[in-house]
Amino acid sequence: MKDIKIFACCHKEYDTIPPLTTLIQGGREINPPLEGIMGDNEGENISNKNREYCELTVMYYAWKNVEAGAYGFCHYRRFFCFDKTVTKRPYLAVGKMTEKKKKQYFLSEDETNKILSECDIAVTRAENMGMSVREHYENAPYHYKEDLDLFLEIIGEKAPFLLSYANEYLSSPNNYFCNMFIMDKKYFFEYASLLFSLLSELDKRKTMHNDFQSDRTNGYLGERFLGIYLLYAKANGARIEDFPRLDINCSFTKRLKYKLFPPESKIRKFLKRKKHTK
Repeated sequence: MKDIKIFACCHKEYDTIPPLTTLIQGGREINPPLEGIMGDNEGENISNKNREYCELTVMYYAWKNVEAGAYGFCHYRRFFCFDKTVTKRPYLAVGKMTEKKKKQYFLSEDETNKILSECDIAVTRAENMGMSVREHYENAPYHYKEDLDLFLEIIGEKAPFLLSYANEYLSSPNNYFCNMFIMDKKYFFEYASLLFSLLSELDKRKTMHNDFQSDRTNGYLGERFLGIYLLYAKANGARIEDFPRLDINCSFTKRLKYKLFPPESKIRKFLKRKKHTK
């Protein structure tokens, strides 16, 4: 059985988490501490960079300070749904988590361990957005083409063996969102070493956009790097399994949109393309 540690990034107190999951406050160094919840500012850390790195500060903390057989990351309202029969869609949007829903969507520790013992990397399903990853990034709010181009330039300089996988992923319509995964230690340490080395170089050369959302660049690019790394890891023998993402406590509006325009449906792809290619 793997020693699995899954961290759910949060910025406020929360009481609904699945088995094997621990809440951790991201950016604790620059935010009021949450009582009774661990933070990402102990030991070696980059907690003070949370506004630019987003949940990646939690990943850095785990990489540098936590001993485990496998490392996982999710969010305080976004979890893995390890029962693939629940949906064929990339994610589920549900409301309040009743005890009945917890039994439906949350597996026990033993059941979760059994599923995760059969793969090296677990990841939430990619979503086909009806446009390439590059096109989606370049047209998304608060994202800038020049940031992505600079990141690719840095990959070409610092990790050229990843460049073909980067181009393959960016040409694909299948986006991995939310920086959510569970990796065996071997893969997580390789991933983290590559990612934070690349982002450290990016910090030296990037242009700040001077607004809160736009300057979350490192987090946005880290999200795309996950897809690049997954292609590389798979090509080098990693056993990868994907699972639906479970979005909980969703508003009525979000749940209604999910029913009317399901992820990967033709109408949703049409609306996304129309929005992102104005």
